[in-house]
Amino acid sequence: MRNAILLLISAATLSACSTSRMYFTVETKMQVEKASIAVTQLQFYNSEEILLVRQMSNEEFGVEKGRIKIQNGKQVEEVIIPRNTPGICEMHDEKTLKISFDKGNDNAIVFLVDRRNGVVTEGSHFKIAAKEWVTTEKGNKVGKLDYEGKVFTLVRGFNSRLLIDKSVLNKVDRDTKVAKGRKL
Repeated sequence: MRNAILLLISAATLSACSTSRMYFTVETKMQVEKASIAVTQLQFYNSEEILLVRQMSNEEFGVEKGRIKIQNGKQVEEVIIPRNTPGICEMHDEKTLKISFDKGNDNAIVFLVDRRNGVVTEGSHFKIAAKEWVTTEKGNKVGKLDYEGKVFTLVRGFNSRLLIDKSVLNKVDRDTKVAKGRKL
């Protein structure tokens, strides 16, 4: 009896901790569009923290917004987008979504459909994209991408994927009519 109670408590705890978000895949995009929900009306989230870094020139120091650090005697600008930061879609097509996580111009980050051997497969996610991917001497993967009109290095978050709330798929527009009945 005691084990049964512990099992029930464990099951309730696990179900309460389950996430209300899901990965945004090609299939999810098709379901959303089939339900006549505009992709630009969805609330997106990033699956992991994204860290963008760039070295600043002397003329830019103190003028930029964001977080500025001195690193090895150089001025560095960092943009941190914490995990699960809400974002909106500014542009989309079949294979690309441009998501903005902050107000301002030119700060949308591109997410592309993940491909295996050049083919979009079932369950393909929309994954963060870069203009160029490089492996550092230490074996870390970094990318170059445009943000606020400047080139930043994607230091952390190269596996970041898009998430949406599961409840979006449950939204159905209903045209309900209640019959009044008929009498003789």
